[in-house]
Amino acid sequence: MLHRSIVRAAFALLFAYSPALLAVVTAAQVARLSTDLTPVGAERAGNAAGTIPAWAGGLPKQSVDPEVGYVDPYASDRVLFSISAANAGQYHDQLTDGHRKLFEQHPDTYRLNVYPTRRSANWPEPVLSEVKKQAAFARTEGFELLDVGKSAVPFPLTRDPLQMMWNHVLRWRGGSVLREYSWFPVDRKGRYFEVRILNAFAFDQQGYMAERRPNRLFNLYGLYLAPANIEGQLTLIWEPINAVAESRKTWIYQTVSRRVVRTPSLAYDDLDRRTQGMRTSDQFDGWNGAPDKYDWKLLGKREMFIAYNSYKLSDKKLKYANIIKPGNLNADLLRYELHRVWVVEATLRPGEYHRYPRRIFYLDEDTWQVSMEEDYDSDGALWRFGDHPQMQFYDVLVPWYRATVTYDFKANAYLASELDNESRRKTQWGWVGEINDFLPVNLRRLGTR
Repeated sequence: MLHRSIVRAAFALLFAYSPALLAVVTAAQVARLSTDLTPVGAERAGNAAGTIPAWAGGLPKQSVDPEVGYVDPYASDRVLFSISAANAGQYHDQLTDGHRKLFEQHPDTYRLNVYPTRRSANWPEPVLSEVKKQAAFARTEGFELLDVGKSAVPFPLTRDPLQMMWNHVLRWRGGSVLREYSWFPVDRKGRYFEVRILNAFAFDQQGYMAERRPNRLFNLYGLYLAPANIEGQLTLIWEPINAVAESRKTWIYQTVSRRVVRTPSLAYDDLDRRTQGMRTSDQFDGWNGAPDKYDWKLLGKREMFIAYNSYKLSDKKLKYANIIKPGNLNADLLRYELHRVWVVEATLRPGEYHRYPRRIFYLDEDTWQVSMEEDYDSDGALWRFGDHPQMQFYDVLVPWYRATVTYDFKANAYLASELDNESRRKTQWGWVGEINDFLPVNLRRLGTR
C-alpha cells in the first residue's frame, strides 16, 4: 500500500513539472491551425459551390471615428437575393425553424436580404498565439473547465459540443470593455420602451485585471441610466470559470433604499423583469453561465444564412425608431450571409429544471459565437428564437454582436438589445481593471444617486 502511494506521488510530481506530458492534443493537430485550419479552428478553404470563400485573414485593423462609427467596408456589395415567406421553401436547409416561424408570423415584413459571404473575422496576434499555445492542454472533466490559461478559444480543434460552448463563453471580446447600449422590449403592436445601461467588464482569466482572483472568468457591472425609475441602480457580477464548483456571485445597488443587496440567484432561467420576461439570465450574450443543467450533443456542421457584417445596423445616423419595427427589426438594415455553423443541441438532464427543456445553438465556425439559438417549451413547441447580428469591430480586432434579438412566438413580441446608435459615449477597450471597481462595498459610490 505504501509502495502504491509513493508511486502515485511520484507520478503527480512528474506531471506537475512536465506540462508537455499533459497534452491532450498532439503537436501535429495544433500545427493545423497554421495550415488547413484558421488560427481558431475553422476550415480555411471555401465550400465546393464557391458560395463560401476561403478565409484570407479577415478584415485588417483600421481606425474608427467615434462620431461617425464603423464605416461599412462592404458598402458596395449588392443583395444577391431575398428570402421571404413566398420563397422560403427553396432555402429550407439553410434556414432554422426560428426563421420559418418568423416568416409564418410576419409574412409581410420579415425577410432575409442575402449578400456575398465575407469572412471578416480577425483577432490580435497575441490572442492567436495564446490560442495556439494552450490548444494542447485545455481540457474538461465533466462540466469543469481546466487548464485554459489565458486562451480566448481553449478548444480550437474540438468536436465535443460542450467544449464548443466553452469556446463561445471565453471568446475574445477585447479583454475588457466599457460601453453604453440600450435594449427595447417590443410588444405585439410595436410599442416599446428603452432601457439604457453603462456596462463594464474585464476578463480576469485573460489577464485584464490588475489583481487576479482564483477561478474568476470576469468581473462585470451594469449601471442603469434609463428609464428614470431605475436610473442609478447597479448590478455587480463575479463570474467563475467553473460555475458548477463555485456559483456566480451577484449584488444589486438599490437607489430607493441606498442599500447593496446580495441576490440569491441571477443565473440559468432567472428572468430579468426589465426585459418584460423575454430573456433568461443564460440567454444574455447568446449563452452564458454554467452548463450543468443540460446534456450536450453535436448535431453536425451546416451551411446556413446568418446575420453577418451588420455595419448598416451600426450607422450612427440611425435613430432607434428606424431600427425597431412591429414584429421584427427593419429588414433593410440586416445583412445575411451563407456561413458554416456548428449545430449543438442541449436537452435537460434528468432531475433538472429549466424553462427551456430543449435548445439548439448555431455557432459561427469562424468565431465560435452563437449566431442563433432556438428555445423550446415543455410541450416541445418552439417558444423563442435568438437571431444575433454580428460584425467585426476592426479597430480592436473583435468579432462580436452588433445586436442581439430574441423573438417570443407565444407573445408575438421581441427584445432588441445591445444597440448604441444614439449613444455618444465612446466605447473603451482593453483597459486593466482595478478590483476596487468591482467590489460590493463600492457599488453605492458607482451609482448615480
